[in-house]
Amino acid sequence: MKKTLVTLFALLTIGMTVTLAAGKADLDPKILSAFQKEFSFAKNVKWEEEGNLARVIFSLNDQGITAWYNSDAELITTARNILYNQLPISVMRSLDKQYTGADIFGIVEICRNDETWYQIRADKKGKKLLLKASPSGNIIVLKKIR
Repeated sequence: MKKTLVTLFALLTIGMTVTLAAGKADLDPKILSAFQKEFSFAKNVKWEEEGNLARVIFSLNDQGITAWYNSDAELITTARNILYNQLPISVMRSLDKQYTGADIFGIVEICRNDETWYQIRADKKGKKLLLKASPSGNIIVLKKIR
């Protein structure tokens, strides 16, 4: 019985290792190396390929982050969910002025090419909007959802 349990445990461990490694198996080692240099303390790392980009979803300091790398192992974009009170004050003031009474949710901070912006969902009187805000507080409507 003891040998059976040890054998079963060994097989499960090998199976889990193969499964966990499968997400990285087809990934260019340059991309893995670039990620490990940039986000050395990342946890719960999951890789996916999206066309010619590699997407990685991970946790860093208990914050969920998504990053995209191109085939040259360059970090293209990062995105993370944030709370309203984590927005720059200028963005909060603009939202308060332009979208008074709106429910604000689904805030994502996006960094790409040394530029940062915020994608925000707003629900005002039944109209659902997808907004883009610059750190300086300029807000544009990207899409009217309903």
